Amino acid sequence: MSFHPTYATVENEDCTLHYWYQGTGPLLIFVPGGNGHGRQFNYIMPLLSSQFKVATFDRRQMSASKVKGPNKKFNPAQQARDIITIMKALGHDKTSIFGSSGSGIIAFQMAVSYPETLEHVICHETPTTALLSAAESTELMDFFFGLQDIYREKGMQPTMDAFAKKIMVGIDDGHKTQKPESWNPKNQFENEMNMGLYCPDLVKIVENGTSVAVGFGTKSEGAMYKRTVLEQGKRLECEVCEFPGHHHGFETQAEDFAPVLMGLLERLEEKRKAKLGSKTQDA
Repeated sequence: MSFHPTYATVENEDCTLHYWYQGTGPLLIFVPGGNGHGRQFNYIMPLLSSQFKVATFDRRQMSASKVKGPNKKFNPAQQARDIITIMKALGHDKTSIFGSSGSGIIAFQMAVSYPETLEHVICHETPTTALLSAAESTELMDFFFGLQDIYREKGMQPTMDAFAKKIMVGIDDGHKTQKPESWNPKNQFENEMNMGLYCPDLVKIVENGTSVAVGFGTKSEGAMYKRTVLEQGKRLECEVCEFPGHHHGFETQAEDFAPVLMGLLERLEEKRKAKLGSKTQDA
């Protein structure tokens, strides 16, 4: 199916959220990570739109989603409410969400704070650094706070270079990704750089009974965010899925990524139905 979305806007908490969608069926929302723009999901959306109503958006303070007044610090609960606002604008009271990188923190927070709105949650290479060993998590805390000093003293490009050298693994493979608008990295470094130092309460997600899975890319061997995914899987007692490609595999290898994601959603739905059936029999 070709890419032919419907574009719309909706207001939430002093922000005009720009979103787009296509297809029919259960709702699946793709949540952009640190670079903030939804265009990175334009390749994969039509590959799933025969089974789902697929949607994405520009996160607040990113790309077209502008706030009234000055930009503010990253608030994962607020950004979860942005997703709920879009969900309701699309006529649904529940959604599945796919969060990659930093947006997985938003997805986890949504599963903590608003579990009643969720069908399934899939978090791809989410950098919850607090789950790593004390030595590594401390080193990464120092690094991310140090990035703010580099940004303040040297500017954008040296900060981006230091971030890419330390964090990003397996990306330089000839695949091109869509670049965010120039103000997105500025907002990321000024307001969101420490998002990976926060980890929502995974115990509450288990207690809430949220249907969840996590995953990493085949080209992310050695990456910090692969190690965080493995730790998430242990704590959530959920499936850990191996996806094609690297940190942006859903964009650069969408045709390979889509069937793996579809299969994972099907397994989660089967597991959920089996769990509901077991509860019905017990009752």
